[in-house]
Amino acid sequence: MSAKRSKRQENDGVARTAGARANLRTLATHLGLSISTVSRALKDGPEVRPETIQRVKEAAARFGYVPNIGGIHLRTGRTFKVCSILYAPEVGDYGEPGFLAQVETLSNGIEPAGYNLIVLAQTGQQTPLDPVRKIYDQRLADAVVFSRTTPMDERARFCLEKDFPFVSFGRTELQTPHAFVDHDDEYAVFDAVMTLARGGHRRIVLLNPSGGFNYVGLRLRGYRRALAEAGLPWDESLVYHGDLSVRGTREAIKLLLERVPSVTAIVCGNQMSIVGTLEGLLESGRDTKKDGLSVVGFGGMPFLTLSEQHVTYYYQPQSRVGTVLASHLKALLNGQPAENLQTVLPYARIDDLRLFRTQDEVDLTRMTPRT
Repeated sequence: MSAKRSKRQENDGVARTAGARANLRTLATHLGLSISTVSRALKDGPEVRPETIQRVKEAAARFGYVPNIGGIHLRTGRTFKVCSILYAPEVGDYGEPGFLAQVETLSNGIEPAGYNLIVLAQTGQQTPLDPVRKIYDQRLADAVVFSRTTPMDERARFCLEKDFPFVSFGRTELQTPHAFVDHDDEYAVFDAVMTLARGGHRRIVLLNPSGGFNYVGLRLRGYRRALAEAGLPWDESLVYHGDLSVRGTREAIKLLLERVPSVTAIVCGNQMSIVGTLEGLLESGRDTKKDGLSVVGFGGMPFLTLSEQHVTYYYQPQSRVGTVLASHLKALLNGQPAENLQTVLPYARIDDLRLFRTQDEVDLTRMTPRT
């Protein structure tokens, strides 16, 4: 049969099935292939010839073929959904927009593999385990992503016990290996404090959130290591654990400066605490320029501040985190060992936060992930 005649028959088949929902049998019949070959071709099976894969995908597009997820779920138990958990109070209280950027790239990353992303909120009245247990018990998704990890995270332990696939945004101290993506918080704080010490600063404040998160311990370890290397004494009064909202940080900084007026540098825990710190300094009659104070902050979004105060910014785009999360999820669901899916992403140090006013994006090509 000539290629032209075969193509005409395929087009005639499309016309005859207009208005009817195409399935694997429809495609197989009109392509003259077996159902199993069509199925493997749609999954880019290596055992199928590239020209056959192209023919099948072109026909699927013309027929408007969409996999019957309901049928697949009945046969295999798979939902072809991944669930990301949003800690709702954090968005409301702190205004952090990074989660949305992470969700976009995570969704874009898993969709080519046939997965859809759903988002489930953890409310202030729920424990961290509640939404994860709900996803597992109700079979809402094939895998879950969660953040705000603690050293002995109960969600990670639950998923490991149930053999339920997950990738955490954040490490734990559990002995059993699991997939994760994390920031290199220990080194970033170490680098920040060492840079400040080389600049002559001796009274350096570290602001951390409360909650016992794993990354808080890593930041504290980097802080203490830098103090020791710089020959600076440990002073517990310079370490704050608490509310890092704008209001909470502002009030904390005002009280801190009253109690310890010799402070010359402040390392902030997140974007909102940068704003709160600058407000607290100004309300206390202090200024980063005239008083030689240094402010350092962390964040996952371009921070378009209008302030002329000088801020050093450790930047890790949440869009990049979402891309790596998607890659790890696909690999995990395809059977790769979790211990091979562990990535620590370095921050980019931006010495003047005002850079984001003139530059759309920071070049991250030299930032090599650590595994």
